[in-house]
Amino acid sequence: MSPLQAMERSYATLKQMLREGRYAPGARLEANRIAEALGVSMTPVRDVLQRLVGEHLVEASVGEGFHVPRLGEAALRDLYEWHSALVLMAVRTARHPLAVDEPDDETIAARTALLFERIGEMAPNREIRLAISSVSDRLHAFRMVESQVLQPLIGELDELAVIDGGLPQAIRRYHLRRMRAVPELIRRREAP
Repeated sequence: MSPLQAMERSYATLKQMLREGRYAPGARLEANRIAEALGVSMTPVRDVLQRLVGEHLVEASVGEGFHVPRLGEAALRDLYEWHSALVLMAVRTARHPLAVDEPDDETIAARTALLFERIGEMAPNREIRLAISSVSDRLHAFRMVESQVLQPLIGELDELAVIDGGLPQAIRRYHLRRMRAVPELIRRREAP
């Protein structure tokens, strides 16, 4: 396997593991253990960890190495608020209709990620699309525990998938509901 292939495979695998919350918030990410688990050398893993720091999925500190970010209540609320603003910008500037398709993965978290990805794709501005994707990656581990905290969730996504005059209000309701549930979302996300 070429170094580029090793790095891309390591990146995709580790990013997916972080999105799915397989590492607890605050967990130390040791490059040598990750490299061993992925069957690659430490060099591509270190490069991948640096790349994930740039995406805010990993934090690095001098003397402490790499670790999974631990979001406090204010930081998570800010993230939901930012996601809401980006999604509303995408809807407001949309140049084509929402294309909704069914995800391969039927979890609510996967359906939610795909729906917001499709809403982002409506925007003509590449930076809005990239920012929505980035924030969605950071929120994904919290989406995976939403069903334990917020009931019911099913109709909520259907409401967001309907493009009409009420979509901005549905987007705000979606995000405000999560912002109110932040303490419990954090508690569930940090539970072993």
